[in-house]
Amino acid sequence: MNILFEEIFDVNLVGKANTNKPNLARLKSHPTINKEVAVIGIDFQNDFLEEGNLGVANSYQDVRNFAKFVYEYIDVIDDIFMSLDIHQPKQIFHPAWWVNDKGQNPEPFTVITYQDVLEGNWSPLYQEKESIEYLRELEATGKKSLIIWSYHCLQGTFGAAIETQLSNLLFAFSLYKERDVHYVTKGLNPISEMYGIVKPEYSKTDLTDKNLLSQLQNYKRIVIGGEAKSHCVLETVKQIVEEFEKVNHNDYIIYVLEDCTSSIAGFEEVTEDEYKKLAVRYPIKLTTTKELKFY
Repeated sequence: MNILFEEIFDVNLVGKANTNKPNLARLKSHPTINKEVAVIGIDFQNDFLEEGNLGVANSYQDVRNFAKFVYEYIDVIDDIFMSLDIHQPKQIFHPAWWVNDKGQNPEPFTVITYQDVLEGNWSPLYQEKESIEYLRELEATGKKSLIIWSYHCLQGTFGAAIETQLSNLLFAFSLYKERDVHYVTKGLNPISEMYGIVKPEYSKTDLTDKNLLSQLQNYKRIVIGGEAKSHCVLETVKQIVEEFEKVNHNDYIIYVLEDCTSSIAGFEEVTEDEYKKLAVRYPIKLTTTKELKFY
């Protein structure tokens, strides 16, 4: 690229509200479509950054590293997929959905179990039957327990938007490669969490995004970063490899950029164990932007 990284991405403005777009009048486009390398950025949204409503420690540096990696390998990256976690206030994982016997909403990070509801510790204010079924099935299928999160990534808010400097880089990528960035929206189903980009944690009907999976099968190398390593990144990786296995697709490798993703505090140890187990069974490599070389 004939424009410097610093002309596109200001490392000192990461996390700041800044709608100024870089001047790319000198940019010379360089379209390439090899269908070899795809990059997935998971939930690099303002509410998941350090000063956001559900901020992840070290996320500012994760954004910087991710952006620098994309810039460095922009000539070999064919497509970028960016997930957007989008919510409304009334959803099963937000405080407004639940009350205790005193009429109080749960605090963020409260865990609500199926047994809690049976014992009357917590009651859903909306869709009672579906809420109870969700808790029961979530636990029966061995998924994460229902955690109440701070209100985050509410539709139409600054918190739901992609970090501004990274957005500038995606803007430059689109013009340079003459390729649109693929935005994948998730999380609007009120009765389910949706950590991974492929499907919700539980649903009566099959809501697997088969179109997305079909697109991803075109790439031999899939590079992933984002927030948080312990939840949305982990579930995305897990869902992709499990769905690929179902259709006997194994001509690929997933690289998880460990310096472009961080865990929510308290989940670090169990998260590392999960990745190690996945890497034994599937073509997954935990690496960093310094270690991964495409040329």
